[in-house]
Amino acid sequence: MTDIFAVLRERALERMAEAPVEDFLVRGIWKVELAFKPNPAERTFNYTFWIAMTKGQGCCYCTGDDPRGRELVGSDARELVKEKTCISIATLDSLYASLPRQPVVVHELKGNSIEKTRTRTGIILAEAERLLAGVSGRPGKVVNVGVVGNLLRDLRVKGYDVCASDMERDIIGSTVHGVEIQDGTKTFDLVGQSDLAIVTGMTIATDSLELIVEEAKKAGTKLLLFAETGANFGEEYCRTIGVDAVVSEPFPFYIFQGASTIEVYRRT
Repeated sequence: MTDIFAVLRERALERMAEAPVEDFLVRGIWKVELAFKPNPAERTFNYTFWIAMTKGQGCCYCTGDDPRGRELVGSDARELVKEKTCISIATLDSLYASLPRQPVVVHELKGNSIEKTRTRTGIILAEAERLLAGVSGRPGKVVNVGVVGNLLRDLRVKGYDVCASDMERDIIGSTVHGVEIQDGTKTFDLVGQSDLAIVTGMTIATDSLELIVEEAKKAGTKLLLFAETGANFGEEYCRTIGVDAVVSEPFPFYIFQGASTIEVYRRT
């Protein structure tokens, strides 16, 4: 099975082979705890994320597997990314942030988080509908891995057959907009049974992305990532890993007021 983090790391180091040492200097590390409910249609997101800054900034939502922090400021990112942790994913993402990239579409979002939530959901939904355009004769079957309530609601309104899975114990077994949330251990079966999997980028941190990609390829399931974790990996996911589309959200995310950017990448 392909080690996706290792592939991304080697690709970044290859592309940065001629970069000066300063481009690998870890200049900042931030740990952010959040609880966020963008509107009544959505669940409360309770998460921790790390931001790492080299020349660019990268992010990883995580489960607290790395106790380090400020002592890493001043270290060499090439050493830091040798092993996969939440901080090293954020650091690798920061290296990708400094590399040229060519998204198919760039959306500039402005305003408060309530307004931007609607726009973000619409962008993900539009990519989902594009990927499902080839499904005929029945409603497309969609699994949302990493539950987004607004997305479940809008997919059902569009008439799709929707299921969902999540690793968060508090919502497993609950019903969100008519969709029962299944245990994350059932994700791979659900991906194999669906026409489209809409998957959170956090799966690279939970060691499930490899199996999701493998199952999607085996079953012919289209794969759409929405990524704050590893947002800058989007182009490489499509080019090298075989993901069909990525809706990338480089920091600052839609949950913050003010301007933010969403980039869309597609496999060609």
